[in-house]
Amino acid sequence: MRWTVSPRTIGLAVLASIVGAMLPAEALAREWIVTVGGTLGIAPPYEGAGHDDFRPSAAFNVRPADRPYRFSPPDGGSTFSLISNRYIDAGPMVRFRYKRRNDGHLEGLRQIDTAVEPGVFVNVWPTNWLRGRVEARYGFFGYEGVVGDAAVDLIHTGRKWDFSLGPRYGYGGTHYMDTYFGVTPTEAARSPLIKTAYEPGAGSRYVGLEAATSYHITNRLRTTYGFGYHRLSHLVADSPVVQVAGSRDDYFATVGVTYSFGVGIGSRR
Repeated sequence: MRWTVSPRTIGLAVLASIVGAMLPAEALAREWIVTVGGTLGIAPPYEGAGHDDFRPSAAFNVRPADRPYRFSPPDGGSTFSLISNRYIDAGPMVRFRYKRRNDGHLEGLRQIDTAVEPGVFVNVWPTNWLRGRVEARYGFFGYEGVVGDAAVDLIHTGRKWDFSLGPRYGYGGTHYMDTYFGVTPTEAARSPLIKTAYEPGAGSRYVGLEAATSYHITNRLRTTYGFGYHRLSHLVADSPVVQVAGSRDDYFATVGVTYSFGVGIGSRR
């Protein structure tokens, strides 16, 4: 029997390793709120795909139990809030990027495997109704390189309903951009549709707008709905991968269910 380990499993292991290395000794006896769940989304399988797929994904977030609940939009990946106070949440995180196949309009291009993107996030809360967020991640497996995202959201945290709305911005390093939007001369020669080589380099990936709402079924159980639109930047949109085989406009929607519970890590004294 042959055993394989998925990039998603490896990514969660990387996140656990980062958390373990960063946790101070006094945090081992701290209580935490763990949120787990699942999400079903309809979105392009990769940026600029020009078509949508239904994709399931897992939700996993951890925050200190002594901090009051504040709604966070569902597009934040899997996070562990090691630093959490009135104004700042920060810690390690991980995202995953689906495989891009080399069939259909992308015949002749290289296939890109599933990518794992561990990194760090920082949320800044000037008030309870305004949140700024920055993420910096590094990709493995599908590509190796830097990628980042930023957001500003108006937030309403209610007893039964939560809401958020705000702009988004994405950045891609050279390796990310060249992997997903670059076309080598060899690929252009092989492709039946794409005949022009392209090397985008590092820069802006997209600008966009996202909205979300959440309904509290109980104190622990919530449903969350997210909606968004990304307009790909010129560096990305000028790629033949988008011009010939995709679209500059990315739309997506998600629905998810999460359950929260308290745990103590290590023994309490």
